[in-house]
Amino acid sequence: MSRNFGRLAGAAVALAALAQPVAASAQACLPQEDVSDAVIYAMPLITQAAQTRCAQELADDGYLAASGAAFADRYVSLQDNAWPGAMRLLSQFAGDDAGSSVELIQSLPETALRPFVDAIIMQKVSAEIKPKDCTKIERGMELLAPLPPQNTGDLVSFLFAMTDAKQPNVCKLDSE
Repeated sequence: MSRNFGRLAGAAVALAALAQPVAASAQACLPQEDVSDAVIYAMPLITQAAQTRCAQELADDGYLAASGAAFADRYVSLQDNAWPGAMRLLSQFAGDDAGSSVELIQSLPETALRPFVDAIIMQKVSAEIKPKDCTKIERGMELLAPLPPQNTGDLVSFLFAMTDAKQPNVCKLDSE
């Protein structure tokens, strides 16, 4: 997996835009299961952001142009099941010091919160994409394409844990 794709996944996993005005949670690490759910939840948004931001940089017949929608659709069907883990991750990032910001976020009905989260993920991921990285991002998605979405989420979560990444800081499994 390219380092740039990992940064994009990390940005989406963190859902950092919602957490920016608040302090990070005191929790030492994020559960791999929630990180995996967040990757699955965010993948269609990451794909859309890459397609939009890289439209001028990539070939018209390249992977994202030809297969990006089909790639993303495999994840869209899993977003409802992945949402609770993604939301737990968001809540952990927001932490207890956020006070009324977290309460406001948690008080929103899911039908209002999810589009808000989606828009923020899109904005943050788009901002992370540099034109020079578009071909690397496309290649990373093409390499992930044969994997079932759950395996992709688990693989990204595992790689964050194995590399001792600090953003996001993902918990190692008990057996590791």
